[in-house]
Amino acid sequence: MLKMLFFFMLLALTLLFAYQNIDSVSVSFLKYRVEIPLFLALLVSFVLGFVLSYVAVGFTTMGAKNYARRMKRALLSLWLGQNSDAEKEFSKLLNYEETVPLFGEALRALGKSPQVYLQKYGLGIAETYMAGEVLKKDRRRAKDLLEKALGKNWDNLSARRMLRSVYFLEGEFEKAIDLQRNILKDTDKKLREVEKRILASILARGKGDEALGELEKLPPTPASLSLLSVSGEPKGRKKYILRAFEEGLQNEVVLILTEENRVVPELVEVVEEKSSHLSPTVLALLYGSVGMHTKLEKLTPSLPPEVRAVYEKKDLCKELVSLLKLWECGVCGKEYSSYSPLCENCLSWDKLRVKGG
Repeated sequence: MLKMLFFFMLLALTLLFAYQNIDSVSVSFLKYRVEIPLFLALLVSFVLGFVLSYVAVGFTTMGAKNYARRMKRALLSLWLGQNSDAEKEFSKLLNYEETVPLFGEALRALGKSPQVYLQKYGLGIAETYMAGEVLKKDRRRAKDLLEKALGKNWDNLSARRMLRSVYFLEGEFEKAIDLQRNILKDTDKKLREVEKRILASILARGKGDEALGELEKLPPTPASLSLLSVSGEPKGRKKYILRAFEEGLQNEVVLILTEENRVVPELVEVVEEKSSHLSPTVLALLYGSVGMHTKLEKLTPSLPPEVRAVYEKKDLCKELVSLLKLWECGVCGKEYSSYSPLCENCLSWDKLRVKGG
């Protein structure tokens, strides 16, 4: 009903306008002259203006429409597993840097490696993708690519995060710390807690006791708690050992301290009180390291076969313990014989956990 009312009102106004502007005007074009009603001249001008604007916008958006159409076809092929079609479609879109990682995914599914002319791009996306591809084989090459990516575009947080991890793996802790502080400033609020934990882990490994004051203010991680648990006064140590139990990180903290021969009396005291909260493997390693052989013997039947076998060979016990892979990345499953805050296989932070813990 409202639509009909609006239509009749518009029609009435149009007729009123035509009636009031019924006088003729002379319109000239080249040698031609014609007399037409004023309202018709205005109507024609309006229609022509609208048509010309529509055509102009159509031309300017044609490229965007073609891009969207090709991207849709390429993505559809990629997610449907039609990788040859995806490769073909993405190869037509390589003028757009954001398509390089997707092109690489299609090639990887076909068992190929992407060959990209990096200098034609300016956002650092291509370099970041290529760095991820070569990281496991050539860390120095990956570092060079990431530094170039950030030289082009410092806002590339993916490149900054990956480069931070590379610096850590290379032992360049000062660079890793500086870069992590920059990441923390620019990261989304929802991720700041995660980035603060990463900063805590890097500080604990990179600066040690120098960073104790800052570590007390940062969220706890296995690396930071293991450092705080053996530093300062006995009362403070016990506080952080208990904090490890509160955070569910007791197995990790106790095993780190045992591996690094930094067991303090407060640790043994708390472990004795809360032994039921620790895995048999961690307890066995702690008892073995401090000479509590009676308790170790009681635990032996409950130990995993590989750990039990080590303790049965008493003469080689210390040498064999160092070979045990007691750590496992909770993301990719890679096993480790000693703790690191960073998994070098998948670059996940603070995800190593005691196997079976």
